[in-house]
Amino acid sequence: MKRILSSILIYFLLFGGTASIICGYYILSIKEIDLYSGIIGKSKFYVVETFTGENFFTESLAVKEMDKEIYILFDGKKLPVSEVKSVNSKDINGEFVKKVSRNGTMGIILAAVGGLSVIISLILKDYI
Repeated sequence: MKRILSSILIYFLLFGGTASIICGYYILSIKEIDLYSGIIGKSKFYVVETFTGENFFTESLAVKEMDKEIYILFDGKKLPVSEVKSVNSKDINGEFVKKVSRNGTMGIILAAVGGLSVIISLILKDYI
């Protein structure tokens, strides 16, 4: 019975650690364009405000990556996200920084805990 429980523990640590590493890597590999698209979201009407104080009202808005820079496209205009202050009164660059730091922290923690779990399971395999 002890052998069965110890095998279950070792396999749980091994497969749980592997799953944690995969989840951590997935969180770390989320692209910038996906984060911006998630922050802006879907709406019937968009108000785009730039740092120069210009306001644009539009019904359709797209986020595209061109020349390794992310642009917001609407009504034939193309603005880099670095020039956009807010969309629908939401500071998209501030939200982007929060999401990137949160994803980075969670991804690194998950990968590290998963790696430790795998190492512990491999060490316990020899002693149990």
